[in-house]
Amino acid sequence: MDLQICKLNIALFLRAMLLLAPVTLLFYQENGLTAQELFFFQGLFYLTSIIFEIPIGYLSDMILRKKLLLLSFAVYLVMTLLWLFYKGYYIIMAGEILYAVSKVMLDNSMSGYLYDYLQKNQKADKMVKYYGYLNFYLALGTAAAAIFGTFLYSKYGSHTILWIQFAMIIVSITLVSTFTNIKPENTEIINLKKRVALFLENSKSIFNNTQIRYHILFSGILTSLSILFALSFQPLMKNALFPIFMFGVVSFMNHGIRSLAGVIAGKWLRGLNLQKIALPLVVNYIFGFILIFLALRFKLIPLVTVSIFLLCLIIGTQLIFTILHISRLHKFVPTENRGNIMSVNNLISRSAAAVILLSSKFFVNKIGFEVYYGIIFVLFVVICTYLALKIVKIKESNYWFNVNDDIDETPKLT
Repeated sequence: MDLQICKLNIALFLRAMLLLAPVTLLFYQENGLTAQELFFFQGLFYLTSIIFEIPIGYLSDMILRKKLLLLSFAVYLVMTLLWLFYKGYYIIMAGEILYAVSKVMLDNSMSGYLYDYLQKNQKADKMVKYYGYLNFYLALGTAAAAIFGTFLYSKYGSHTILWIQFAMIIVSITLVSTFTNIKPENTEIINLKKRVALFLENSKSIFNNTQIRYHILFSGILTSLSILFALSFQPLMKNALFPIFMFGVVSFMNHGIRSLAGVIAGKWLRGLNLQKIALPLVVNYIFGFILIFLALRFKLIPLVTVSIFLLCLIIGTQLIFTILHISRLHKFVPTENRGNIMSVNNLISRSAAAVILLSSKFFVNKIGFEVYYGIIFVLFVVICTYLALKIVKIKESNYWFNVNDDIDETPKLT
């Protein structure tokens, strides 16, 4: 594998090793928070992501994507230092907001940087392969954090974990600083007002194109539901009185399966037509909701364990769809608009996740988790079945379109 891509994968592997992730609920409890705050703060995380999508999306097209990657790691470093030296409700909230900003920067730069690098080296046709491996290393880093994070938390506590995380971020920043600079084609300086106007104009053009509109919406909703499912793991385990070490086992299982999904998508499913898996994915998620209902009703460790394992497999199928979808998406835009379309794509999933998680703060206490999940289930079946049927009917095109053109017409090569 190319040395440059190896360094990128290593940096992202270390970036993904958020050692507190498998014991987030326990860390929250150290700071006086509950499972309800876990859902609410994660909703704030996605709301912050939505707010920063527009400026950061355009920023990724205006400056070197290497610089945006470095900035992402720097903000992540500040979050770690904040949690290392301070405690409390508002400190955790501030940390989640900073992490959201860092994550948006990362999401808007890593796939764009990879594609630009491959294109520069005449390897753009291998984007699915390399993007699949990139997701493998991201998921592998989180899986490693599941094991080491739980062990270190049980033995040494959160303070030691945060110092180790600090050291890993420093190594990652060092690696990213050695990356090759790839200058974006669009270097025009655009003020914020014009950026917002262009974002809205381009977003309208993007959603007028049936080749990508339904894919973006479908992928976004599935991603938001995967987030909801994964966030439910720790509360479900706590309700069933799981021992602490199982928090790490479940987190490892979840992200281990996600890492395998990245390899499967990149190595064996590169040519898979997304039309063939849209409806099966809807069925998968219907089954996933049934598993959630069973785990909520029957708080038995064997049942909850099996339910979580199957939910991890379902999340893995969503990741495969997302990898193929994003790789396909890059074919439909020129380089100067790539950051913008990634912002639109990310905005959909984060908006759906924010609505789902923030609403839990106001409804769960009144109607309970089972009714709350039931409402989300009904909405999912109606919306995603419609989108899946639309995807099935799409005739594929391999052309790029210019988002400033009238894309109701035949797409044009750039």
